[in-house]
Amino acid sequence: MDQSLSLVAAALERPGVRVRTLVTLRWIAIGGQCATLVYVGLYLRFPLLWPSLISAVLAAAVLNVGLGTLYPRNARLQGNAVLLHLAFDLVQAGVLLFLTGGIANPFAVLIVVPVTIAASLLPARAMAMLVTLAGVVLFLLWHWAMPLPWLGELPRLPMLYQFGALVAVAIATIFLGGYVWQVSAEARGRGRALVATEAALEREAKMAALGALAAAAAHELGGPLGTITLIARDLRAALGNDPVYGKDVRLLDAEAARSRSILVGIARRAEADEPLPSLPLDAVLHEVVASQGPARVPVTVHAGKDLPVVRRTPELLHGLANLVDNAVRHAGSAVTLAVQADRRSVAVTVTDDGPGFPEALLPRLGEPYLGPSRSASGGTGLGIFIATTLLERTGGRIVFANRDGGGARVDVRWQRAHIESPRVSA
Repeated sequence: MDQSLSLVAAALERPGVRVRTLVTLRWIAIGGQCATLVYVGLYLRFPLLWPSLISAVLAAAVLNVGLGTLYPRNARLQGNAVLLHLAFDLVQAGVLLFLTGGIANPFAVLIVVPVTIAASLLPARAMAMLVTLAGVVLFLLWHWAMPLPWLGELPRLPMLYQFGALVAVAIATIFLGGYVWQVSAEARGRGRALVATEAALEREAKMAALGALAAAAAHELGGPLGTITLIARDLRAALGNDPVYGKDVRLLDAEAARSRSILVGIARRAEADEPLPSLPLDAVLHEVVASQGPARVPVTVHAGKDLPVVRRTPELLHGLANLVDNAVRHAGSAVTLAVQADRRSVAVTVTDDGPGFPEALLPRLGEPYLGPSRSASGGTGLGIFIATTLLERTGGRIVFANRDGGGARVDVRWQRAHIESPRVSA
């Protein structure tokens, strides 16, 4: 499972594109180009530079055939390979537009397409290179393109109008490319953060399973080892003083007894560590505090009355533990956990006396990879994102704020019916 999570994280980091997808998109573009040339040149009978236009379309078709032949259809292209293919598509579209009027051609807006596709697949540096190439292509189309094919007298568009069209297409390219890149980057960041969340839950599940396995192994091995111990004692009573076998028999008896004591210790530790399925909420908070080990500052739990017995889930434990860990790292001298409950709701409040959350980041807390959240710590916000995600899975809602007297405050609130153990409520 750890390997699969690593593979998912790597795929999110370098998304790439399947060869089948790239080939299909390019065939669609080639089909549209052919249909447009046939309609304009043969049906409308506009004069076209057929040899040059057909050569540009054939170049894309040959590249597509080669791409589909040299690579398995389910292969993925990443990084520079994707950049080169999209750069070719951009230049090929620019050549077609150069031969058919440049920026005055209504289809000049299609320059945006390769850049928009690249925005969802490429990192910022490669994306900037493609946007720069698109700018160069647009400038060439505006300044040096051939006249627009036309029947009769060619309409003369004012230079100012053509410049406005250039600026409009350039702005559309930059805006759409930047917007798609930002959305894709946020999606990849959230995906990586969710992988980290799943990894934390998987570790908790493995630890619980390991404890159960240890208890089962100790129980199952206890019977055979008991028989071995009895036989070893009988052999020691009969042959313990034998000059030839006595030493080995005594060693066998001692090792059997030692093995039995080891199994008893494993069974006791497994029983002690075996988690209860449900606990009072204040006990869960004390468990969370204890899991932090020796804290840098004291952590105090204040429990109200009428607290529910809650399901002791990995989501609840890890979510609260992340909030407590964040408070401990930034607190000045103390961290406080307060829990209150009434007939309808349950609330846990985590407060510290540190510098508090940066005001600029307060509206964004709960998102992954915010950048340094506090100048002293250099955190990225991933821990708060994991806590938010896990606690929302339990039905909780989180509010981040700063205290009036200084320090941070995190309020987690549940509907009592969502968090209370079903066995208790029944």
